[in-house]
Amino acid sequence: MNSKQTGNGESKPISSVATPKRYLLKTLGCKANLYDSQLIEAELQKRGWLPADESLNGTAEEHTVDLAIVNSCTVTDEADRQSRKLASRLGRTRLDAKVVLTGCGAEVEPEKLAKTPGVDFIVGNQSKPALVELVLDAIRELPSADLSTPETSSQIPRTAVVLGGVQNYGQMLSRHPIDREWPAPERSFFTPPAGHEGEASRTRAFLKIQEGCNAFCTYCVIPYGRGPNRSLRIPEVVAQVKTLVAQGVREVVVTGTNIGDYGTDWAPNLQHVELFKAILNETTLERLRVSSLDPTEVTPELRELMRTEPRLCPHYHVSLQSPHSRVLRAMKRKYAYEQVEECLTSVSELPAPAGGVFVGMDIITGFPTETLEEFEWGVEALKRLPWSRLHVFPYSEREGTPATKLKPVVPKEERTRRAKVLRDLSFERLRQRHEEALTQLKGSGRTLQGILLEGSVKAPDGKVRWIAGYTPNYLRVLLPLQVGPGAPEAQAQVAKLSNQKVDGIPGELVLDRESGDIAILAQWLD
Repeated sequence: MNSKQTGNGESKPISSVATPKRYLLKTLGCKANLYDSQLIEAELQKRGWLPADESLNGTAEEHTVDLAIVNSCTVTDEADRQSRKLASRLGRTRLDAKVVLTGCGAEVEPEKLAKTPGVDFIVGNQSKPALVELVLDAIRELPSADLSTPETSSQIPRTAVVLGGVQNYGQMLSRHPIDREWPAPERSFFTPPAGHEGEASRTRAFLKIQEGCNAFCTYCVIPYGRGPNRSLRIPEVVAQVKTLVAQGVREVVVTGTNIGDYGTDWAPNLQHVELFKAILNETTLERLRVSSLDPTEVTPELRELMRTEPRLCPHYHVSLQSPHSRVLRAMKRKYAYEQVEECLTSVSELPAPAGGVFVGMDIITGFPTETLEEFEWGVEALKRLPWSRLHVFPYSEREGTPATKLKPVVPKEERTRRAKVLRDLSFERLRQRHEEALTQLKGSGRTLQGILLEGSVKAPDGKVRWIAGYTPNYLRVLLPLQVGPGAPEAQAQVAKLSNQKVDGIPGELVLDRESGDIAILAQWLD
């Protein structure tokens, strides 16, 4: 039995690296990271690896974990800290595992992350498509001698090995990410096989169509972690959707670092509407859902496509960040309140099932220089505007970004207070949306239609008794698992129910103020 050294100088045994069998993968951050994790899992499983099963409380089974991977987020200092903390904990608790840190944090500051206790390898985003090969090759090259003796364990280096082409940026602002060699989309975007197991497997499939960002907002380090905009061409995306449909996928969510840049690297204008038309015209996909867009990217052409094409889900996720024009300028966003108002008002008029078009929005509160008066103005503006849910983030500094130099700084306790105000507003708006849907359905005698089921959830008594799903307009629906006369046999088997579309009879609301989740508890249609 060999050993590896933890951050406190202790040695811990590792299993033989010749035939590793189990992996554990943890993903932090955005949907693009989730997609990347799908690709890593698919490649590992193609090579015969199996995911380490985890119980409901998040602890792995007693079997050995040979490889633990953390796909990191570094959008804020806190996200970066959480990524390093998780990797260090895995290195401390998974004594048989080699620990890999990848993702944006590994790309931006590889030397810093290499000093994370318990981590063995660092792989940046540039080399993420080759992560599995790089790591397995590095494991095979490790010395086979027993390193557990005091004489040899003190010689084990404390820093992780950086694999691939990533190098430390040093002074970030003096080096543009365009100077680096980033993988072409044809190499880094590919479809994982359906049915692969593990953390990233989902009923709906995420499909990354674009990578990188050219915006350089003052609070954001992601362009340094993901690189400049690169987009997969329309024929390649359509081919991938066809592959997913053939594998039984019913809903595809297109995602990317900034899909509002889609196609601008090979065409004069934004190409997202042309892409969506091609997917809908050239494939038999049942549902197409769109990920984050800025208000100005929800164009009249996109709204018209949603008006006329029922397979394009009536659901937008708007990267708002702030409703106030001056704060938006300080963030270096490319729109003002008037464009936000026009976008949301136009979207609210589109046809949709009961509950209307679902609009989720990202909000950063307590941004440097945001005054109390501007915050309160923004709250009143949000109360007037049509939307469904807010994803609220109290501003968190990210070292190396221009926003850290802006003054005055909003105290952290005030950021927390403002975030609570917005989250309370969001909860009430989301409850109102679901109540409106129930009232419309019951008043008209209609049912909840097209619920795409995804998996089991816990009922309030702690037992797994409900199966969850979403309507096309993103209303969350819970259906009780029933066994007995009058209930379809499949209702007792979550595995058979997942990835199915059903209709339900409207019921009552299930509210969870702590998490902000709201769902309709419905009944199965006979």
